[in-house]
Amino acid sequence: MKNKYQYWYIGYIISFILFVTLIMTDLPKSVDMGIMILFSAVFGVSHFQIWHNKMIEKDIDYKNEVMDERNILIKEKTGNIANMITLILLSIATVVFICLNFVFPAIITAMIIFIQPIILIIISNSIENKM
Repeated sequence: MKNKYQYWYIGYIISFILFVTLIMTDLPKSVDMGIMILFSAVFGVSHFQIWHNKMIEKDIDYKNEVMDERNILIKEKTGNIANMITLILLSIATVVFICLNFVFPAIITAMIIFIQPIILIIISNSIENKM
């Protein structure tokens, strides 16, 4: 089981490279901000996943709490509701972009809205095949 989660340590290496790039180069401020956000995201996700996997392996109470069927159902329902809210917000943003004559952002948000159900179907089929 430990080998299954080894790839999360690559995130530490990537975040270190991003941090060194941020310090050693003299890039424009907007690029520095992008690298800083990317560094934070990669480090945060990697660190949390490593911590979570170690807690599941070592702490029986934590594992029971995470694997509890009631908590799993709550997470699934929360994810579904959050997904619907996100689609509604993206739809509103698309309409606002169209009203403001921002064509390119409207096209991007509309593409996200149309691609999202396709992604949902692909992931559902993948999970269904694994079960």
